[in-house]
Amino acid sequence: MSDVAIIGMAGRLPGAPDLGTYWANLRAGLDRITRADAGALRGIVDDRLLDDPRWIGASGTIAGACDFDPAFFGMAPKDALVTDPQHRLLLTVVHEALEDACLPAGALPTTGVFAGVGRSRHEELVRGVLAARGEEPNELVLEIGNEKDHAATKTAFRLGLGGPAVTVQTACSTGLLAVHQAARSLAGYETDIAIAAAAAVRMPHVHGYLYLPGGIGSPDGVCRPFSARAGGAVAGDGAVGLVLKRLADAEADGDRIYAVIRGSAANNDGAKTGYASVSADAQERVLRDALLFAELEAEMIGAVEAHGSGTPLGDATEWSALSAVFGKSPSTVVGSVKSSLGHLREASGLAGLVRAVFSVRHGRIPPTLNVGVPADFVRRGDTGLRLARRDEEWTATGPRRAGVSAFGLGGTNVHVIVEQPPDRPVPSPTSERAHVVLISAGSAAAADRTAQAWSRTLRSSEVPAVDAARASQLGRRHRRYRRVAVGGTAATLAEHLAGNAAALESGAGAVGFVFPGVGDQYPGMGQGLRDAVPGFADLLDANLDTCSSLVGRDLRPLLEPVREAEPVVAGGGVDLRRLLSRPDPGGAGVYDPVASHAVLMSVQLAIARSMERLGVRPAAVTGHSLGELAAATVAGVFDDRDALRVVVRRAQLVAAQPEGAMLATNLPAERVTDLLGEGVWVAAVNSPRSTVLAGERDAVRAVAEKLSGRGLESRLMPIRHAYHTPLLRAAGDELAELLGGMSLRPPAVPMVENVTGDWAGDVTSPRYWSRQLTTPVQFGRALRTVAQRCDVLLEIGPGQLLTLASQARADLGGCPVVPTVRRNYQTVADDAVFAGALGAVWQAGGAPDWTALGGRERAAAVSLPPTATDVRRIFVADGVAPAAAPMPVLPGTVPEVPKAAPPPPDTADEDGDGLQAQLAQVWTLVLGVDDLNGRDDFFALGGDSLMSVQLILGIEDQLGVHVPAVAVFEESTLAGMTRRVRQWQIDLGGKS
Repeated sequence: MSDVAIIGMAGRLPGAPDLGTYWANLRAGLDRITRADAGALRGIVDDRLLDDPRWIGASGTIAGACDFDPAFFGMAPKDALVTDPQHRLLLTVVHEALEDACLPAGALPTTGVFAGVGRSRHEELVRGVLAARGEEPNELVLEIGNEKDHAATKTAFRLGLGGPAVTVQTACSTGLLAVHQAARSLAGYETDIAIAAAAAVRMPHVHGYLYLPGGIGSPDGVCRPFSARAGGAVAGDGAVGLVLKRLADAEADGDRIYAVIRGSAANNDGAKTGYASVSADAQERVLRDALLFAELEAEMIGAVEAHGSGTPLGDATEWSALSAVFGKSPSTVVGSVKSSLGHLREASGLAGLVRAVFSVRHGRIPPTLNVGVPADFVRRGDTGLRLARRDEEWTATGPRRAGVSAFGLGGTNVHVIVEQPPDRPVPSPTSERAHVVLISAGSAAAADRTAQAWSRTLRSSEVPAVDAARASQLGRRHRRYRRVAVGGTAATLAEHLAGNAAALESGAGAVGFVFPGVGDQYPGMGQGLRDAVPGFADLLDANLDTCSSLVGRDLRPLLEPVREAEPVVAGGGVDLRRLLSRPDPGGAGVYDPVASHAVLMSVQLAIARSMERLGVRPAAVTGHSLGELAAATVAGVFDDRDALRVVVRRAQLVAAQPEGAMLATNLPAERVTDLLGEGVWVAAVNSPRSTVLAGERDAVRAVAEKLSGRGLESRLMPIRHAYHTPLLRAAGDELAELLGGMSLRPPAVPMVENVTGDWAGDVTSPRYWSRQLTTPVQFGRALRTVAQRCDVLLEIGPGQLLTLASQARADLGGCPVVPTVRRNYQTVADDAVFAGALGAVWQAGGAPDWTALGGRERAAAVSLPPTATDVRRIFVADGVAPAAAPMPVLPGTVPEVPKAAPPPPDTADEDGDGLQAQLAQVWTLVLGVDDLNGRDDFFALGGDSLMSVQLILGIEDQLGVHVPAVAVFEESTLAGMTRRVRQWQIDLGGKS
């Protein structure tokens, strides 16, 4: 047969909520059978049994066997109520195994499931509850919910598995036979992925048994395989799910491989003295057949996970078969996991297989417990077989291989041979390029628990950041409540996931593209995207080449970063020199009127087209001034080359006009009316707290001086002309003539125009673009309009949208605003900002094409925690005291998880001096943001260079002393800023 890789595993076993804990328990030699005296079981077990001297209070129990989250699997609560908990547990572990293999449920058409469950009296319990209520049972509902026939098919139905769904049922060998059949299905190319699983939980809950001499139960509640004191087994519960794939496919896909199944075999005892008896000949045959299929010799097997039930006859028979096959090997180590867990019946073979998988993977052999003095047939030592009595290193030479046996009551015998995973080259260290980790769940609370679990794993394991990101993007189903973390290293991602950022309920994923105008361009803008975003460099260079030919000079050097600038890092600091600098409006380079337009438009279109290639397409667009031309291009009014030609010519026409100036103020439009006239006009109304004035240079400077005299801040923009004023009427007329010779198309994407701030009307008319150049930009109104149709707004290119949005928060209705590149003074890397934008789109309900982002085309499986669920105990017989008592009824809908109350403002100071609270008051005044906490970032909340001046002035007013900018802005979070200001105060005190 073809070699088969085990690429995913999950389980619930006695004393182990997951398989990592299970392996640790095994290596530590922990007995996980639960034992309780009669007193502890009163009210749980029938008193008549407890008073019987033969009663043994021992069981291999699992915690939370009835815990389940119906909504997570799309089940109605009543459906879950009547469904056998074994079926629910099977569904849960299979889902977790798929997540472990980085295979998102819901879209796996060639995946088969081979699974079985144990006997259950759950249907009897349901009928009893219905009878007590006087209700007639729905026979079909009861059948589907409880019959073994439906265990595999329901799993396939709930998880979208389109291959064969086969219920396997051979008693104690059920789980291992499921592996055998799954491997055969893969070998015959019936499936590309196959799941093998089993769940065995006794319903109603059973804790203990009556010991009957000559029976299979242990006389003292201890399971002692191959011991001189072996007297029987102890029953237990458990569930395990495995995901299998052909080895060649798993290696080609880059899957994490736990172990390789080299071969397997199954047979039956046939005719024998009694149905429950065993056959050494049949067991020997199945061992030899498995070796034959695996094309291996007996001496190549270093260990055997035996069926090892702990019954004298069963152990002696099995040892006889093992000796016949492996007896001539130098040393074959034999063990049985039943000594730790008890006999898990249908799931027992999978529990043993998982033990063997970890053993060959890690090169350790855990001990078999409770042996004491070995049985005579073991102590004879006439074969190479021996029992592992302690956790020991694997010493056999050659590849580590182990056989696993399971023998079902009635005689169906199975043996599987597993081998250590193939060696793989250690991946070279990855760069600290930004990666996006996506966390989602069915509720905000579950998303937070998932994020915390991932954070702990990323801190304690060696999972690379890129693999964690790809696993989250491509290996998990994306659910309703979502969190995002961006970072270049696993440690950074872990830190972000550990934070208390709330998971957001995703929307429809409608994205608005918002294009800023000139004024915030800078040398090197967007250059960090060249290597990080596939295709961006080619798009940008093509645009720059087109503009260069139109301008008559090479524009590419204008985007080279300034060499003396501080290095850009992946963190979130601020370059104070850039923050407080004021570019010369008459400067050259990217501040030249023609160059600034051409270069900014080139960058904006390259970003927008890159977003579209990544599957992020706008539901609506708008732009500010020049940005409206970019918006119209993305909407389809212009094609890209024509748009670049129009922008360059528009800039040239403007450059030929008399120079002017533009002044940014933090005033609403109604407060600037007395400043107008005499060569000054309103050029843009950007928000309720931001109005731009423009006009003749001297007149605008006079306005700036007048505002300063009133104690009001303003900022001359690095622009030489008075855009959106009558001073550019001549340029507007010539632009209309140019456009009159072109064919303009109606927007294919809904577009909001500048002139009215409403949905575009006559943008195909050349005269519209003339008016657009000479009348005020109603940008605040445009933002409000576009936000009504979108779940998130992306700022395409460097600009001040975050600031404006913070000033108009009420108008935007909570629609988040996200940049795609950094501002000039931020030291965060461009690729981190872009990655954050993609994450924000996803968080809002969008679906970026993560495969197009580059790297692996599918998730490389790594060990990361499963998606948390909102489980609750669902057991139909809960509360059934006297039969006439009212029966519990689950509601018809899943109750909403209560939203956590917002945390109180985190204004507590590290040193208790109240400084952080003082700074928080200033932030509130400057930003208009309440409920601040120490992790809030000034610039992420919308702060800009103009506000930074106000912030410093406000802090000085609070403290009553002059505070230098460097003391304030070395860190931009509230807590970090507090620390820096406090340290400055300490240093100042020392100097004085």
